[in-house]
Amino acid sequence: MTLGWRRAACICALAAACYGNTLANDFVWDDRLTAIVPRRATRLLTERVGSYYRPLVMLSFAWDRVLWGEHAAGFHATNLVLHAAAGCLVGTLAMGLGLGEGPAFASALLFVAHPVQTDAVAYVSGRTDVLCALFALGALLVWHRARAPADPWAVATALLVVGALASKETAVLLPLVLLVPGAHPAARPPRPLLPFVVAAAWLAIWMRVGGPALQLGSLAARLPAIAAATLEALRLVVWPVDLHLERFVPVPGWSTMTAVALWISLVAIVAALALAASRVAGGWVLLALAAATYLPVANVVPIYPAIADRALFTAEHFLYLPLCGLVPLGVGVAAQWVPVAAGRAIVAALLVASVPLVVARNRDWRDEETLFRDTLRYEPPAARVWYDLANLRLAAGDPAEAERLYRAALARSPRDAAAHLNLGIALQRQGRGREAVAEYDEAVRLDPSLANAFRPR
Repeated sequence: MTLGWRRAACICALAAACYGNTLANDFVWDDRLTAIVPRRATRLLTERVGSYYRPLVMLSFAWDRVLWGEHAAGFHATNLVLHAAAGCLVGTLAMGLGLGEGPAFASALLFVAHPVQTDAVAYVSGRTDVLCALFALGALLVWHRARAPADPWAVATALLVVGALASKETAVLLPLVLLVPGAHPAARPPRPLLPFVVAAAWLAIWMRVGGPALQLGSLAARLPAIAAATLEALRLVVWPVDLHLERFVPVPGWSTMTAVALWISLVAIVAALALAASRVAGGWVLLALAAATYLPVANVVPIYPAIADRALFTAEHFLYLPLCGLVPLGVGVAAQWVPVAAGRAIVAALLVASVPLVVARNRDWRDEETLFRDTLRYEPPAARVWYDLANLRLAAGDPAEAERLYRAALARSPRDAAAHLNLGIALQRQGRGREAVAEYDEAVRLDPSLANAFRPR
């Protein structure tokens, strides 16, 4: 069961209307470390990028380099096409779960135009979430055809789960969704043994090589922040304004009364979602999909362990996969109460409101300086945006502004040797040699390997 080519064309046209202006955007931030860095073909399937192993994403970047060279417009076009495809699969899944043609089509349109998606689509490196969603949705759709635990369709489902995991580790709980009643049309569905085997094998390998991010640490201290972050994520789903890149929730400072109130509110909302799921065709599957893809980024295991005692990272692109379930679930609930004509008017109004928000947000991603300055308005507690913007200003010949930004970075991460080193360079270029030497000495004290930078050649 598919949406049909006319509806698919409408979804693609909407994606183009939302993200067509990203074709004029440049590469930003991690794009210069991942998307445009040439790598040998033999290393694409084995090399880790930072703390992550996402070979399919790296293969997609390599393919883009073959097609487009280093022209950013081509990479952005790929993101646009992949996002449109994800929208079509959201609608197809909703229809396959029994939501009906109209609600399924509305789900696809609202998913594509949701403003919170800009973090994943307008950012070339945000492709990780989009690719992961494509494979995850494909796995759920293919599983409908499986008739035995190891028939060709079950094997294809497992391979698609591998594809999702090779795009982003967020898919690790995806096999659990296959167990939910309604995930398979049969009265006695086959057991999803192969998807569980491949996910368990991947998790075992990740836990062996994943490093300190797998340590639970002080979970109890993070619980109030986890609840607050989840409530804020739900707020963004319903009211997607005030969007920005470095979104953090503070860990300390929550009173016991506030923490209890946060968790009571969260439990009440989850109970309401469960009630809604029980009344919508395929609702439990959609809710399970949202939960299974949000829990891995809920900071139970902190995303940034180095600052987990101060703040939790809650990026907007973490919501890309959960929205694959939440949007159809919301549409399914509304369809039960709203007449068809009124529902169409509401969907049209939401699209008219959303598209300008998406187009405007895309402009923030135009280039690095625009993006970083927009982000700094929200005073992120992590140092990296301050440091990166300082590097841009230093390269542009503005050492005084670079100094101010490096000092702001060091206020957040005082043991950052690279920031001390570059601050020294900014000071030296202003003729403040004695201060520069002090920063160089501190940089070498924090990272003795930097001493090589000062040796005569």
